[in-house]
Amino acid sequence: MFKVGQVVQPRSVSQKLPHDRFRILRLLPSTAGGMPLYCIRNDAEMIERVVEQNDIEAA
Repeated sequence: MFKVGQVVQPRSVSQKLPHDRFRILRLLPSTAGGMPLYCIRNDAEMIERVVEQNDIEAA
């Protein structure tokens, strides 16, 4: 489980995200299958993205 403010990066198997570092902005309700969701953003962009826990790893 990641914490708000933590820096993460895409897992090598994820093709949903650009290869960059992102900051966890907030935790979101889990998916129907129980997978935690996170709102993340790259500090250089203003685009917020929603990702599943299995798409990211600690940087």
